[in-house]
Amino acid sequence: MNNMNRILTICATVLCLCLTHEAQAQTETKTEVQVSRPFPVSTQVTDGRYEFIQSTINSSQAFLLDKYSGDVWKYLPKRKEFEKIVREHPDTPVPDRVNYQIYLSSKSSSICFLLNVHTGETWRYVKDLGSWRFRKMTMPWENK
Repeated sequence: MNNMNRILTICATVLCLCLTHEAQAQTETKTEVQVSRPFPVSTQVTDGRYEFIQSTINSSQAFLLDKYSGDVWKYLPKRKEFEKIVREHPDTPVPDRVNYQIYLSSKSSSICFLLNVHTGETWRYVKDLGSWRFRKMTMPWENK
């Protein structure tokens, strides 16, 4: 009978511990993680030719990039269509390769760049005479 009492005591102890743990788990509050700085959303695929990227600051900043040619289209939500953006002084890309990427700032929706990843040539997205375009920038190494 002594062994039976020990077994019952052990079972009762385990049961009490389980119930106590369950009660504590139910009273715990869950905390949510919030991102303090929004960042651009990208559909980037490492070997894909096209990339769709959108700013989380300004929903009107949504671009479709041909990473091979450097052609960029802006999505116009009101018209539900894409419009090709003019790029001043385009360069000659390496055929059949990823050559370009777009950078969108997470702090300001007006800061957007197109970069040739091989040459470093860069274009900034600017409003010029009433229309948006990618204007070629002078790079620091070109000032020598």
